[in-house]
Amino acid sequence: MPSGFPIRLALLALVLVPPVARADDQPFLTLDATDIEPESGHELEQNFGWNHGLAGRAYSGFEGETEWEYGYDDRLQLAVATAYGWSRTHPHLFPAIPAEGHGEWSGIEGEAIYQAMNVYFDPIGLGFKFHAAAGPAERSFAATILLQKNFFNDRLRLVTNIGGEVGRAKDGAWSDTSALTVDAGAAYNITWSWSAALEFNAERDYSAILFGGRDAATTSYYAGPTLQYVAHPWTASLGVQAQLPWSHDVSAPTSQAFVADAPRWRIGLRVTRDFY
Repeated sequence: MPSGFPIRLALLALVLVPPVARADDQPFLTLDATDIEPESGHELEQNFGWNHGLAGRAYSGFEGETEWEYGYDDRLQLAVATAYGWSRTHPHLFPAIPAEGHGEWSGIEGEAIYQAMNVYFDPIGLGFKFHAAAGPAERSFAATILLQKNFFNDRLRLVTNIGGEVGRAKDGAWSDTSALTVDAGAAYNITWSWSAALEFNAERDYSAILFGGRDAATTSYYAGPTLQYVAHPWTASLGVQAQLPWSHDVSAPTSQAFVADAPRWRIGLRVTRDFY
């Protein structure tokens, strides 16, 4: 056997073996896979968002969220975060009116994800996410079911999130709000470092507590691609989403089937740093 044959065989194996996802890999920006931090793992996450365009108005909204995640054990992940933002709005029909801009601190958020079934050892991945937020203008609690199925040696991941949220929002006076959400996505590991995903979001908002009334305010839909680059311990993700023209708004007229108070475009950037 030639002396260099074992080395060539090892290099060929590295090329042919497909890249696999790490246990805490999250290739999406708007939904959660069932992969969580390992026991005692830490991660610092910084999210940036830019929302653009409203019906009849020039609009730009900047959002930020800083989050710290901790793997309590191999099945439970805990997180704490704070969110903030700034927006600028100007009506198209009244160019002489000065644009309005204001900043806002959204408050403190807490989150827990319990992994009931591990996608790498069980037929599917199953998790339950609980999220609570409290701030000057909003208080909410949300629960979400996380589903995941992997294919092609974990190279392709299909993920679905189904959730509900109840809360109170302040716009002069406090009022009840709630929502039902269905998010779905597919992510594919192109190489060891790069992955590409497609994300879809559907949200139905209510101006009352869930099941306490049928006063639906809006139904909005978004879809778009996400690209992720991993250079452990750093990860960067960039995604773009467009509002789809299937939306419905009973509280205000729609413009070409778009929700009046929902941005036409959403751009997100996330940078994370692992500490384990």
